[in-house]
Amino acid sequence: MEQNKTYTNLSRELTKEQAEERFPGKSDFAILHAHSVYSMLDGVGTPEAYFEECAKRKWPAMAMTEHGIMNSIPDCYLAGKEFKVKYICGNEIYLNDFELLRQKEIEKNGSYNAAKMKIENPDLASRIGRNRHLTVLCKNMVGYQNLLKINRVAWEQGYYYKPRAWFDLLAKHKEGLIILSGCLNGPVCHELRNGNINSKDHIVGAIDQIKRYKAVFGENYYVELQMPGIDGDVDVFEQLCAMADLKKIKTVMCTDTHYVDRKDYILQKIMMAVAQETTIDDPELFYSNSDEQYMKTRAELRATFSLNGYADRVPISLFETSCDNTLEIADKCDGFKPNLEPKLPNIDDARNKLIRATYKGLKEKGLDKVTDKFVVDGRSVTYREQIEIELNRFIEKGFESYFLITQDLICHSRERGFPVGPGRGSCGGSLVCFCLNIMDLDPLLWGLSFDRFLSPNRGGYMLQVQM
Repeated sequence: MEQNKTYTNLSRELTKEQAEERFPGKSDFAILHAHSVYSMLDGVGTPEAYFEECAKRKWPAMAMTEHGIMNSIPDCYLAGKEFKVKYICGNEIYLNDFELLRQKEIEKNGSYNAAKMKIENPDLASRIGRNRHLTVLCKNMVGYQNLLKINRVAWEQGYYYKPRAWFDLLAKHKEGLIILSGCLNGPVCHELRNGNINSKDHIVGAIDQIKRYKAVFGENYYVELQMPGIDGDVDVFEQLCAMADLKKIKTVMCTDTHYVDRKDYILQKIMMAVAQETTIDDPELFYSNSDEQYMKTRAELRATFSLNGYADRVPISLFETSCDNTLEIADKCDGFKPNLEPKLPNIDDARNKLIRATYKGLKEKGLDKVTDKFVVDGRSVTYREQIEIELNRFIEKGFESYFLITQDLICHSRERGFPVGPGRGSCGGSLVCFCLNIMDLDPLLWGLSFDRFLSPNRGGYMLQVQM
């Protein structure tokens, strides 16, 4: 496996067992920066695999911080619940202060024209095009709602190849959020890595970024430490620790996890190549030339710290404290606790409305007088008899409002000229759906099964929502 030739990775040859034996100590830890398969063509591990591994290690919590999206939340919530590991909702946002720059252009020139700016001010245009990464965690459901707002604005107003947020947007919705300073492409690390790391200008720029976030987020701002196995990261690690100490800000150890096991590194490299429409052999392929971004145990992290040069710059006590701070942050977070009560509008007198609408549809289709018998799920029934069976089952399971709302959506779509198909899946077996014009197939005429659509032993609406 190809590795970074300039990075001395002495811990890589150790197995988990050897790391435990050579570098014993505390084992408890919480992953606060991770990417699952939902970080498209970047993360390898599934939520289930991550949380299962946490449970095996008896780790109390795990955050999932996808790139600019939050659609892994349902799977993470269910995986955390299954394996009894606290799920911390989060996001690695694309940070870009383009909005501030855009407003300045509008104030100066009366408008903002990206193409014109690229010609007249290429340096500024280039800056607007660059994104930094920032790790955002939700302490509670207030933080979750605020992160949703930030994410929505990033997609609706900030989208330019990526959904971009900006500092003022975070500050406006800061309640309930914990901010970690980010990976090597974070706003602080970028200042350090953009040129000579020891130059005064870059150190001042990095400190300014730290001060900026500390002023807004206070004790909910942490300096994020990583050991990704990339050339120069030891220097960045040392500088971050020094600046955190200078500004009295706590540090926290993160793994920037993209896969469960080290061997999965090659899968991530392949996905990165797919994302860039090239091959893994392409010398221009942009990827992390390191297989260190997996779920390391705390002993493996200790081995990386001790053998790969970090311990020569920073005391081991700071490393241990940074690992302990993952647990502190996990304790600060209530975990993701969604309100699973039904969200459907409760239609007044829904039962009688559903019955009337169904028989009205049967009459409009000219089937109310038909007395022919049809075999449905082993039963010989007329149209009216089958309707009685279906309505009783829908009402018993609490679906009255649901079907009326679905009817309204389908009929409104047809009235507006939106394409609506004749129906799909097991819905085709419901005569009530046919009478409500939710679908266009007569299930009795075609011998379709209603029990396949909604069997007697299937849970009702309340049960399904609470699972």
